[in-house]
Amino acid sequence: MKRFILLLACLAVMTAYAQNSGLGFNYQAVVRNANGVLLADSTVNLRVSLYPGQQASTPTWVETHAVHTDFSGCFGITVGKGERDNSSVVENYSDVNFSAIYYWLKIEILEGNAYREISYSQLPSSPYSDVAHNAIFSPAGVVSPFAGPVENIPAGWLLCDGSEVSRTEYANLYDAIGVCWGVGDGSTTFNLPDLRGLFLRGVSGDSGNDADADSRIVLHDNGGNTGNNVGSYQDDAIRNITGGIDASNLPATSETFGEIQSANITGAFEGIFGNQACTPDSGIDRMLKGFSFDASRIVPVGSDNRPKNAYVNYIIKY
Repeated sequence: MKRFILLLACLAVMTAYAQNSGLGFNYQAVVRNANGVLLADSTVNLRVSLYPGQQASTPTWVETHAVHTDFSGCFGITVGKGERDNSSVVENYSDVNFSAIYYWLKIEILEGNAYREISYSQLPSSPYSDVAHNAIFSPAGVVSPFAGPVENIPAGWLLCDGSEVSRTEYANLYDAIGVCWGVGDGSTTFNLPDLRGLFLRGVSGDSGNDADADSRIVLHDNGGNTGNNVGSYQDDAIRNITGGIDASNLPATSETFGEIQSANITGAFEGIFGNQACTPDSGIDRMLKGFSFDASRIVPVGSDNRPKNAYVNYIIKY
């Protein structure tokens, strides 16, 4: 039986993501026999295994490849795109968490009816991957503004539109936010935040910065948090303005102003004009009926209270 020596031509450069993207990584090699002769234009059956450490006895992921070498004995595969072997611990390659540990890669070649180990080494990484491994990535539940249209939302993110999604398909997100933004069907689904057209505000907690925190309501009709908790909603409002008008010093240059000085104003105007009475058809009564206020003469107005703003799509990591 011939003994094969697998010479690495280029072991894939992979980026260590917090969660495996599922896209896999490239692997290239040259196959020679024991005498150094290239196995050119030949079919090679490989078994590729990922072990969670050098001494690990059980592989996390196992897949097989049937490849054909080129004229120089070289082949290329994408680890993660082979046929899953039943000895794999995880169901999908995307379940391999490369951020948890540095995996070891075992390459085996089929000789007759058995696989023989050819290479077993720790997965290398590029300098960029080393930096990425130590970086802080977006965990499930992080909300971020996205400056593109909905159809360009990147993989791993969902639009914050209040949609009802699966608790199992998006298990990491469900573990992170639960039913803070809606209970879904109460058993198999939950709701995403609906942040369309809204500004975000930090939970007041015990800071006292939101005096109306306890009166906050649910965002929509499908449940969620109320009060001083993440996920609760608060309608728009302006701070109440109180005060009074002192008419006692107005000059009596007309019937109206004369009546302001002499009339007693009570009822709805008590506390504003003083403890006086306002009689029907008096000058002050006629003046107030004709009074109007239009803020648009001074400042820009709209149908809600807002600062200058720009639209983005809020998206959430799952």
